[in-house]
Amino acid sequence: MRLLAVELADFRNVAGALVVPHPRCNVFHGDNGQGKTNLLEAIFLVGTLTSFRASRVEEMVRFGATFARARARVERSGLERLYEVEIATQPARKVARVDGKSVRATADYFGGFNVVLFAPDDLQLPRGAPGERRRFLDRAVWNAEPALLREAQTYARLLKSRNALLRTPDAARLDDLLEVYDAQLAAAGAAIVARRRRYLGALAPRVAVAFERITKSGLPLCIGYRTRQQGSDGELAAELSAALRADRRKDFARGFTSAGPHADDLELTLDGRPAGLYGSQGQLRALVLALKIAEIEQLDEVLGDAPILLLDDVSSELDEARNADLFAFLREVRCQVFITTTHPAHVLLHPDPGARCDFRVTAGTIARS
Repeated sequence: MRLLAVELADFRNVAGALVVPHPRCNVFHGDNGQGKTNLLEAIFLVGTLTSFRASRVEEMVRFGATFARARARVERSGLERLYEVEIATQPARKVARVDGKSVRATADYFGGFNVVLFAPDDLQLPRGAPGERRRFLDRAVWNAEPALLREAQTYARLLKSRNALLRTPDAARLDDLLEVYDAQLAAAGAAIVARRRRYLGALAPRVAVAFERITKSGLPLCIGYRTRQQGSDGELAAELSAALRADRRKDFARGFTSAGPHADDLELTLDGRPAGLYGSQGQLRALVLALKIAEIEQLDEVLGDAPILLLDDVSSELDEARNADLFAFLREVRCQVFITTTHPAHVLLHPDPGARCDFRVTAGTIARS
C-alpha cells in the first residue's frame, strides 16, 4: 500500500497544499505550531474518517473558511483509488467519497486504505483511562476487520436508546420494552467482544516478542481482554443478556447500562502485575512501542500489505534507547512512513539518503527541503 499524493484545502492552518511523498520514508520538519501534525491528521482523517485531535469536525476547517477538504490517492495491489473527505461548518457535516462517489455508510468506506498512528498521547495508554485503551483496541481491530465499525455503530445506537429508557420516569414499568432492547444489545455486544478477543489472541504473542526484543529484560508481558463475559463466542450473547437482566435494578438507579463491551478494558500485565501501576516509565514506553510494532506486523500478515505508518513527533518523547529500537524497526518494516519532527537530524531512518524525502513546514506551507 502506498500514498501517491495528498492534497489539502483550508485544512487547519493549511490554505492549500499538494504533497507527493516518497514511497518509503517522509520526514516533515519545522518549528512547533507550523502545521506538521495537521498533515498527519488529514491523512488519518481520510483513512479512518475520524480525527485523533479534534472532538468536532468544524475544528479542522481553517479560520475564516467554511469548508475544508483532504484527499489521498492510494495505490494498493496495482489499483489506484481516490479517497476524499469534505468538511463544512454551516451546518457542521462531513462527507466521504471514494473515486468521486459519496459513501453513505461509513463501514463501506474502510478496507482499502489502512493507517496506523503513533502519537505522543499513545505513550500514556497503560496508565490512561479504560476508554482510551478501548479506542486504541477498536482502531486496531477496524484496520484488520472493517466489519467491526458497523457492529460498533449498531451497538452505540442501541446503548443510547437503552440508557434513555432507563432515565424515563417510572422506567421500572417498562421491563417488557427493556427485554427487547436487551436482546438486541446483547447480540450486538457479543459480536464486538468476539472480534476484540480474537484480535488480541493473535496480537498478544507478537507484542510479547517485540517487548523482549526492545527491552531484553526477560520479564513476561501479557495482554488480554477484561470482560464479564467469559464463555465461548457462541455463548457471549446469552451471557451478556443475563448480565443486563441481573443489573437492571442497578441500571435503573444509575440511569445507564453497566454491562457490555463499553465497560470492558484492555489488560496489560508485566511480570504478572498491572503494567500501569508497577511498570517504570521506560518499560511502559517500550510496551506501547511493542504494541505498535505488533499491530503493523499483524496487519501486514492479515492483509498481505503493510499499512501507512504515521509518527507524530514520537522520537521527542522516547529516550535514546527506545528511539534506536524504533528506527531499527522502521528500517526493516515494509510500510510507507510519515514522520514529523522539529529537526530532520533527529530522524535516523535509513542510511541510504535516497530512501527518504524531507519536507519543510512553515506557517501552513509544505515544501521539499
